[in-house]
Amino acid sequence: MRFSLAPFSLIAAFSLATLGTTFSQDTDAEQSRKLLEQHKASLVVITAKGKLEATTSGEPLPPRDQQRRTLGVTIGDDGLIVVSNSAIDASLGLSGQQAKMDDKVVTIKEAKTVFSEVEISYGDSTLLHGKVVRQDAEADIAFIMPDAAEAKALNKKFDKVDFSQFAATAQEADKVVGLSRASAVYGYMPTVVVGRVTGVYKGDRTFFVTSVGTAQGIPVFTLEGKPIGLTVVRIIEGNPSGVLGTLSAGSIQVMANLAREAAK
Repeated sequence: MRFSLAPFSLIAAFSLATLGTTFSQDTDAEQSRKLLEQHKASLVVITAKGKLEATTSGEPLPPRDQQRRTLGVTIGDDGLIVVSNSAIDASLGLSGQQAKMDDKVVTIKEAKTVFSEVEISYGDSTLLHGKVVRQDAEADIAFIMPDAAEAKALNKKFDKVDFSQFAATAQEADKVVGLSRASAVYGYMPTVVVGRVTGVYKGDRTFFVTSVGTAQGIPVFTLEGKPIGLTVVRIIEGNPSGVLGTLSAGSIQVMANLAREAAK
């Protein structure tokens, strides 16, 4: 009588492979939850208010009230926050556009948003006011500094994502984690998405294309916890392209130092 061990070997091999995949998935999920817990306090909701002003080929357009809300990320012990610039500034891409003024059609020459108030919500009932201290329209990055006097009065200590510890060697197919906050419908609760880097674009600046960078202002990390960058809109020849990319944390760190100088 002969016994065949092949079927049992195949079953064993299949079981081990399945176990290995499950273990990997569980480890990824555990690490992602750890990152969310570690950094959720650094995810803030920004409400920026101001007036949109524009000069035209004729008379200037009347200033228009603006209010925009977006995700921001605290990146310093001083509370400095980075956001996607086009998420708070409605003036991008308006130059050269036509607008109707009374019974005339005019061409917009220049447009800018004059910010009057910035509110920062930290997800723990803390609300501070802040100021837009620097904008880089081409990189689609803006920096906001919270009011130091208000922070001191509330004894506010800032949790941060340290962009100086960025992942310089991230590449295609690497596993990544994106952190965000849900909409007001879900009380702006912290959220997490797990995915991969799908492409790396190296031009004047490095941009990562990822499956987790699905909205503006999302900080993206390697699975080991090193920041890759922040999701922004690609600006092409001064106009928002509508295409997202994750600007490298190294580039943002350099601009953050310039923002601190501007805030002094």
